[in-house]
Amino acid sequence: MSFAAIPNLQIIPTSGIMDTIFHQTSLTLKILGFPKGGFTLNLIQLIIITILAIAVNAIAERLTSKKAGGLFAAVLITILGVYLIEAFVTLPFDFAIEGVRIIAALIGAVIIAVFYVLIRGQMGSSKKA
Repeated sequence: MSFAAIPNLQIIPTSGIMDTIFHQTSLTLKILGFPKGGFTLNLIQLIIITILAIAVNAIAERLTSKKAGGLFAAVLITILGVYLIEAFVTLPFDFAIEGVRIIAALIGAVIIAVFYVLIRGQMGSSKKA
């Protein structure tokens, strides 16, 4: 299944000043040369990921009774989760908003957030002992 088969909802027009602000302003992430073209986020995708980060932080807190961190840490964790899931996993029941695969992003970010909170908790408890 390819990304083209996933339904994608566009909420920002693809022409004019809105396109310039939200679609043509981007940030590219590449770790050790992978993926080949880089993982690119434009402004609207970053806004969507920030909204997802709030949900991920709440879910991680519900599962572990501790927050993953502030909003900045939650956004970084969510970006890492989205990056890993989008690079390696294609879900048959996913949908996208402005190119961000929502279900995959939530699953990846929650997994990373929960592991981050649990590892951080273990590091904190080993220092006290």
